[in-house]
Amino acid sequence: MVKTRLTAEEFFALPLERGKLVDGEVREERPPKPEHGRIALRIGYHLMRWLEETRLGVAGVEGGFVLRRDPDRVRSPDVWFLSHERLKEVAREGFYEGAPDLAVEVVSPGEEAEGVLAKVLDYLEAGAKAVWLVYPELKAVEVYGRGGEGRLLRSHEVLEGGEALPGFRLPLEALFGQ
Repeated sequence: MVKTRLTAEEFFALPLERGKLVDGEVREERPPKPEHGRIALRIGYHLMRWLEETRLGVAGVEGGFVLRRDPDRVRSPDVWFLSHERLKEVAREGFYEGAPDLAVEVVSPGEEAEGVLAKVLDYLEAGAKAVWLVYPELKAVEVYGRGGEGRLLRSHEVLEGGEALPGFRLPLEALFGQ
């Protein structure tokens, strides 16, 4: 019998540049446009400044998180945050088990709505406290909390961390302004 589905550990061992594991199947991805990385870096910058003050956890970019097992599903948010409490629960080898407290996805032009929403549902169902969808071309951010309720913020509004990042505030003009 030929094995067609991979585990997260088998996926981790593959020599891929970019990809994701969805229900045991590898899906390779084209690298995003430079604007995508610029926005992710700006979010990461503001998040790291907040973490230097609060020391509430750790953040990173494009780390793999095992959101589901059998079949395995691994997602890699563009930016993520893990509280110290959650960090104690995740494995140190390979991909992290479970969702980050916050997952940020920078949405590329042409990405299908169904695929973007699938990411949101995956993170929330795996235990994320919040998911942010960032739309650089629209200069907007869609914020989802644990209950799945979404809220759209425009460039003149302030993104607040809520349950995932208590006290975090980012005026969207600082994100999209330059």
